[in-house]
Amino acid sequence: MDYYAQGSLVAAVVALAIAVYLRAFARGDAEARAFSDLSLLIFLWCFPEYLWKTLPSVFWHKVSLAGVMFIPPFALRYCGTAVRTRPRWLPAAFVAGVWVSAGFAATIFHDPILNSPWWNIAALLFVYPYLGAGLHVIVRHGFRNSPSAVERKKYQFLVVGGGIASLVAPLNFLPGTGVDFPPLAAFAVLVFFYFMATGILHLHFFELPDIVGRGVVLVIQIFAFAVVFGVLEVVSGRKFWFPLAGVFLISFFLLTFYPFLMRKLGGISADLLVRQSRRVQSVLSDFARKLPESSSLPAIARTVGEALAQVPFVERASLWVRPEGGTDEGIGTLPVRPDEYLRAFSRFSKRYPALRIMEHGGSKAADVAIWDDSFDASIPLFLRGTLVAVVLFHWRGKRPSFREMDLLIPFLDGIPLAVENIRQQQRIQRREHFATVGELAAGLAHEVRTPAGVIKGAAQFLSREARAKDREFLDIIVEEADRLNGVVTEFLEYARPTQRKPQTISLKEPVEKAMALLLRERGERMETVGRHVVVQEPAPRVDADPAEIERVVYNLLTNAVEAMPAGGDLTVRVTSGGGEARIAIGDTGAGIPEEDRPQIFRPFFTTRERGVGMGLAICRRIVEENGGSVSVETSPGRGSRFTVKLPEA
Repeated sequence: MDYYAQGSLVAAVVALAIAVYLRAFARGDAEARAFSDLSLLIFLWCFPEYLWKTLPSVFWHKVSLAGVMFIPPFALRYCGTAVRTRPRWLPAAFVAGVWVSAGFAATIFHDPILNSPWWNIAALLFVYPYLGAGLHVIVRHGFRNSPSAVERKKYQFLVVGGGIASLVAPLNFLPGTGVDFPPLAAFAVLVFFYFMATGILHLHFFELPDIVGRGVVLVIQIFAFAVVFGVLEVVSGRKFWFPLAGVFLISFFLLTFYPFLMRKLGGISADLLVRQSRRVQSVLSDFARKLPESSSLPAIARTVGEALAQVPFVERASLWVRPEGGTDEGIGTLPVRPDEYLRAFSRFSKRYPALRIMEHGGSKAADVAIWDDSFDASIPLFLRGTLVAVVLFHWRGKRPSFREMDLLIPFLDGIPLAVENIRQQQRIQRREHFATVGELAAGLAHEVRTPAGVIKGAAQFLSREARAKDREFLDIIVEEADRLNGVVTEFLEYARPTQRKPQTISLKEPVEKAMALLLRERGERMETVGRHVVVQEPAPRVDADPAEIERVVYNLLTNAVEAMPAGGDLTVRVTSGGGEARIAIGDTGAGIPEEDRPQIFRPFFTTRERGVGMGLAICRRIVEENGGSVSVETSPGRGSRFTVKLPEA
């Protein structure tokens, strides 16, 4: 029996063993089923080829050719199941290929057609395009669809091993065209199956333990061949029919011990990945139970830190929560400004749309070099399209695979909702606080205004007959009494319960009225200020008190103008999206100092010499009573932008 017959038999038995094993142990895996079907066709090709070489009958050669003609469409079908997104044209191409294969198989048993060189040429023109289409699917829909590191290795094996097998196997048709070429197909297929079979069920087998394990299996195979041949030679006392006996015995060895070896080799990877994955899931499940119990942002940060500290591949982690409209100061530190981070993540998402965790530094995957080496990766967390928090990671040792990283995402996605729940509770507590303070404010205002009015009246009376030097001090008393009365008025406005009259309004109206009022009251100052008002069409509509929204816009416009004493650009944008209406008011002033940012929404905080410091506090209260929020983004020397968000009607 020649070497080609031996190779065909080995390839046939191995293919049958793989087909039976995958059908028995991977019934719910579409990729495994497709590879099992392909393996069965390989058997139906190689085993009749072996029979043709050992039995004097051309019938088996025809059966072999019939089997091989069905391989291209089934190879294409397997490639479609091996990638995440199957191309739309693939099912139709598969069905068409099966019909063409059936047509070729029907003509095989007609000797004049089979013996024609044109039949072999036509077969080559059918086989190569389909095999090439399968490789095209792997390259276009596998490599270009952001595969994990493990999946990328699988695709590399498919392209290299499958490419070699696809190139060599159809060359068996060349002798039929008159070209003398040795039949190497069975050997190419055998090599391809050797490298692919163990990875179909468990992708992590392509990691280092699997490569070592396959080397061990190869050594065992060689040793088994030597032992079997040696024992047969000793027992027989003569040169025995070692090739045929060895092939059958080694094939039986593979068929019998294949599942056992797979489980043993899988145990190596299980220690590194499967058990680790279970540990990660256990840790994060406990985290998911504790997260809703957190009553403050620091408590959430502690819960996140404690949970991620137990994840095997995380050295340390940090939670940054974006400050929310004066509700709180946020928590943690982001290495860059939020707008820069969002731009970086936007670039990353466009390049790798399937990934959620962004790598930092000079990573080719992220293409972002704006971070230092303090963290290796991060995951942004959004709520209704708005960035709420970012979890930053520093890996322990080497970077984990994307498959391991993906274990974190479902649990961390609950953080934005937990943050929103805490902030909603804080808003409710503030409203209750305002109601209590409002009851006290009326009495307190009376007790303060009455003596202040008496002091002012007395000072005005005395100033009529006072000397010029004394009149200057009396004027200061009157001015400060007026200022005290203004502070009391602002405090009453802030503290007393409002009589809201909500109605469905277009945000265009309060913006236009507030801008007109600003132009009337700040006429000369507005000559040095460029105005840019952009309102989305149709204008967003909200359920709110129009007078209150107008006051909020006017206060923010006034602050923006006062932030630009030498002039600048005032920008107002009214937009909507994600169920929210937004009014963004920006200036090109000096910006807000870092140390002042946590204080700007607090009552009586002001940076102006004669300011009361209630404007932004009142804005925040009004917006929150209408179910919204107000936030600020600022950059020293470049200006600030205040954004009011309200539920869209």
